[in-house]
Amino acid sequence: MEWHRRRDLEGGKELGVWLCQDETGTITEELYVESHEYRGDDFDTYTATPTGEWTHLGSFKTPKEAFAAAREHIDSTAGSLVTEP
Repeated sequence: MEWHRRRDLEGGKELGVWLCQDETGTITEELYVESHEYRGDDFDTYTATPTGEWTHLGSFKTPKEAFAAAREHIDSTAGSLVTEP
């Protein structure tokens, strides 16, 4: 599996979105880091599956902590993080 970071973020609250693709290119999971500062809240990290299952990985005080949780999830899936140009 490979994780690819999306660059076309929607809505303005997403700080990071990654798509996990299997060897056929099928997306098996999405990973999000979002800011909720606009409503006075923290940063959230969560996953979603194509079947609509959402898993909240945590709320964090800083974006750095939220991105660390995202990286920890990527590492835990035994997937590789693709560095795009």
